[in-house]
Amino acid sequence: MKNVPIKNKEILDVLNEFLWYYDNKDFIQKNLHLHGKAKDRDFYVGAEYRDEVIAMDEKHEGFPDAGHSYALKADRLEHLKGSDSKAADLIARYSNLNEKLCTLLSTRNNALTQLYPPNGFISWHNNANASAYNIIFSWSETGEGNFKYVDGHTGNEVVMQDVKGWQCKAGYFGAYGEPWHNRVYHAAETDCWRITVSYIFDRTDMSSGLQDDILEEIMSDY
Repeated sequence: MKNVPIKNKEILDVLNEFLWYYDNKDFIQKNLHLHGKAKDRDFYVGAEYRDEVIAMDEKHEGFPDAGHSYALKADRLEHLKGSDSKAADLIARYSNLNEKLCTLLSTRNNALTQLYPPNGFISWHNNANASAYNIIFSWSETGEGNFKYVDGHTGNEVVMQDVKGWQCKAGYFGAYGEPWHNRVYHAAETDCWRITVSYIFDRTDMSSGLQDDILEEIMSDY
């Protein structure tokens, strides 16, 4: 995984529109289902559970087993606790923002859009069942959070500290059957409000080249 500086103003402008969810967090807390429990954070992002997941090898499905956050994607709003009009408004908002980013990033596959409250997290997992090149945008209220992963070559845990505001990471999540070092066991946690918006491509050489082109766009201030 690598950090990618966001210099493209068009992309930043659209990302900043996602801050509506933070600015209206009282509405989100009242109307959306908060998944998971904050008290489980230390275990599911800790070394013991990390090693358990790694030891499971291919018996680990790939998706995370636990987390504490609000799902914002349109297909995850079945948990909406309110009127149909509220659901329609949230679906329309997400769809509009997603369409804008998809157009700028030349992709159609939004893998994740989540709002994490303080003590939010996503547990250790590897996405081996959904292997792809990826671009992950995250926003942090104060920078008190992190994304961490196991380096497939060294076996060491690498912590990528959040910064206040937006940042971008990119990499490749390998599939079972590929060399072990292609697997990216990862987790994230936060002490403050945090937003994650991620997009994936497929596993082809063309997607690898497309990811490189898009990263150049993200880093360009033109």
